[in-house]
Amino acid sequence: MARPNVFDGEFPMVRPDSGIAGKQFAREAGAKELGGTVYELASGSKGMNLHAHYGNEEMFVVLEGTPTLRTHDSEEELRRGDVVVCVRGREGMHTFENRSSERVLLLAVSTANSPDVVIYPESETVGVATRHPFAPVPPGGDEGVVGLFRAADNQRKPPPGS
Repeated sequence: MARPNVFDGEFPMVRPDSGIAGKQFAREAGAKELGGTVYELASGSKGMNLHAHYGNEEMFVVLEGTPTLRTHDSEEELRRGDVVVCVRGREGMHTFENRSSERVLLLAVSTANSPDVVIYPESETVGVATRHPFAPVPPGGDEGVVGLFRAADNQRKPPPGS
C-alpha cells in the first residue's frame, strides 16, 4: 500500500476558471469507503459553487491559509487547523473562497457513497452521480449517470393523454 503525503507532488485536477486545483489520495492510501482530496485555492478563488450533498458527509481541515467558509446563511473566516463538518442535506450546504493574498490548502475527507445527489441553489442545478465522477470507467464497465440537470427542467407534468 502506498503512503501518500498530502504536501508532496502536483495537483492533477485543475479548474483554472475557479482557481481550484486538487489531488485525491484516499484510494492510493488504501481507503475503500472514504474519499480524500487536498484542494489548493489560489488567491482570489471563489471556490466551488455553493452546494450540499445528499449522499455524503464531508469534513474539511484548513492546512494552510485563511479561507472563508460560506454557507446558505452565513460566512466565517477560518484559520490553520480549523475543522468544518458538512452533514448530508441542506444543513451541510457549503463552499470555500480565498479572499486572501496567500494560497489556501484544504484537506477534505468524506464518505464515498454512491449514488450521490448534489444541489447547487445559486445556479439552480442538481448533480447526480452513480459512480465517482472523476474515476475512469474500465473497458466494458457501467458508465452510470454523471450529470448536471437544471432544476427548472424537473417540473412535474401529467403524462400525455391523462
